[in-house]
Amino acid sequence: RDIARTYPEHNFFKEKDSLGQEVLFNVMKAYSLVDREVGYCHGSAFIVGLLLMQMPEEEAFCVFVKLMQDYRLRELFKPSMAELGLCMYQFECMIQEYLPELFVHFQSQSFHTSMYASSWFLTIFLTTFPLPIATRIFDIFMSEGLEIVFRVGLALLQMNQAELMQLDMEGMLQHFQKVIPHQFDGGPEKLIQSAYQVKYNSKKMKKLEKEYT
Repeated sequence: RDIARTYPEHNFFKEKDSLGQEVLFNVMKAYSLVDREVGYCHGSAFIVGLLLMQMPEEEAFCVFVKLMQDYRLRELFKPSMAELGLCMYQFECMIQEYLPELFVHFQSQSFHTSMYASSWFLTIFLTTFPLPIATRIFDIFMSEGLEIVFRVGLALLQMNQAELMQLDMEGMLQHFQKVIPHQFDGGPEKLIQSAYQVKYNSKKMKKLEKEYT
């Protein structure tokens, strides 16, 4: 069932039992056998699916294993979800520092970071934006790692702060699901530019990691 929910609009995957769905299943199954601790996680199917749009299944499997091992993804997908919790904590601290008014508003509405940002980290925005935007972010992720997710995430909040401040929890959820995904349909340039203006302090992130653990 999960396989059918991966890129349902994309020609390669949309037909039931299509070649796309078959090779996606094969790679996901193979990974779950070599890494029993992590096993199968739906979010990772979007990453595998993207790789399969670019390369044959054997290559996609090798690249996926590398991404899981060297890019913190394996930690994110572990059943304990401890690494995801750490990312949420670090991201929340960035909001508190750089967007304090929005931070207070989120708190007043009991709007937790995980309610909107979990999928950003688990799928590197592949379930947030249309592919032309998401693949640009993913390209940067391949060279720079998770830092780009923090940068893009904060840039999105900066750009949407005025609207979000006017909304209650329900309204904010709608805004994240319906409005933000189509803000950059003209192309990713503005978003990427804004992301690189975000201050990202690696030392501070390490310090927050120690605090969290």
